[in-house]
Amino acid sequence: MKAWLLISLMMWTVMTQAQTGLVVVVAKDSGVEAISSQQVSNIFLSKTQSFPDGSKATPIELKEHALKEAFYASISGKSNSQLSAYWTTLVFTGKGKPPKGYKSSDKLIQNLVSMNGAITYLPADLVTNDMKVIYRFP
Repeated sequence: MKAWLLISLMMWTVMTQAQTGLVVVVAKDSGVEAISSQQVSNIFLSKTQSFPDGSKATPIELKEHALKEAFYASISGKSNSQLSAYWTTLVFTGKGKPPKGYKSSDKLIQNLVSMNGAITYLPADLVTNDMKVIYRFP
């Protein structure tokens, strides 16, 4: 019981720290101005492939990053193992696939600004003039 409580407290701390300054961005020339938390969730969980205006949304992310677990816990309420099972089911049934992952933030940012419809989440301090923030975590 104490171990579970300690793990829960640690996860809450990581999620809180990760969300501080976490933003969802698109390229600055995108027509998308803002989206809701539900729309962020739908796009990153492959429930929709479009922004609210109907344009194509292509989620991308860093493959391994400290924010990834907290981001998905925040938008889905799923643990890593639950999320893994979710993606396995979607891929197996052909109903979706996880966002394309990049090994470096430089490559991620390069693809974000050059790929039509790309969307990602980043710490606010990585936002450049080539990006537009469309959602800020509270």
